[in-house]
Amino acid sequence: MAQALSSVTQQLFDELAPQRTVKEPTKQLGKEDFLKLLTLQLRSQNPLDPASNQEMAAQLAQFSALEQMQNISSTLEQLLQSNASLALSIAQYSAPSLIGKMATVSSSQFQADGTTPVTLGYQLDAPASRATVEIRSSSGALVRTMELPASVLSKGTHTIEWDGRDDRGNPVPAGTYSYTIRATDTDGKPVSAETQVRGRITGVRYTSNGLMVLLGAIEVPIGSILELGSEG
Repeated sequence: MAQALSSVTQQLFDELAPQRTVKEPTKQLGKEDFLKLLTLQLRSQNPLDPASNQEMAAQLAQFSALEQMQNISSTLEQLLQSNASLALSIAQYSAPSLIGKMATVSSSQFQADGTTPVTLGYQLDAPASRATVEIRSSSGALVRTMELPASVLSKGTHTIEWDGRDDRGNPVPAGTYSYTIRATDTDGKPVSAETQVRGRITGVRYTSNGLMVLLGAIEVPIGSILELGSEG
C-alpha cells in the first residue's frame, strides 16, 4: 500500500513539475544572447568590487555595434533579394526583344541537316598540345571524331567546321547533335574547354527552371548567352 501511494505521489509530482526544454546549442550569438550574458554578469559581480563605468560603457558599445551589424546584414539580404527579383522581372520583360538576334551561347547541343557544314565554337582556358572533338547523336552514339590542328589549340576562343559526315564519310541524318572537346597540355593534363554554339534566337520560353531561349530546337537558359548580335 505504501509503495503504491509513493508511486502515485511521484507521478503527481512529475506531472506538476515544470518541464525542462533542452535548447540546441548554436555557434552564433544573437542580441538576446548577448543581453542575457550582460545581465548575468551584472547579477554575478562582486558588490564590493563592481564593474567600472568604463567596462560597462565598453560592453554596451559592443552590444550596440552587434545590433547595428545585424540590422545592416538583414537590410543587405533584403536588398539582394529585391535586386534579384527586379533583375528577373527585367529579363522576363525584355526577353521577347531577343527574338531574331544572333547569339553565341554556352551549350554543347546543335542542329545539323546532314548536308550543310556546321560551325562549332569552343574556348580553351589554357594552351593545349593536343585536342579532339567528339560529335554524338541525340541518343549518345559517337558519329565522328576529329583531331584539331595546332593552329586552333592556343588559349582563347576558336571555331571548327564539321562537314556533317560520320567517320565513314556518310552524311548524318538531320537532327540534334552534341559535341565535346577533349584537350590536354604538354604534360598530358586535361585542359578545360567550353563548347559554344551560335544561332538565331527563334523564341523564349518561361519554365519552372527559369527563362529559356530557343535556337531552333535547342533550348538553353537565358544566362548561358555569351554574345548577342543583330546579323548572322
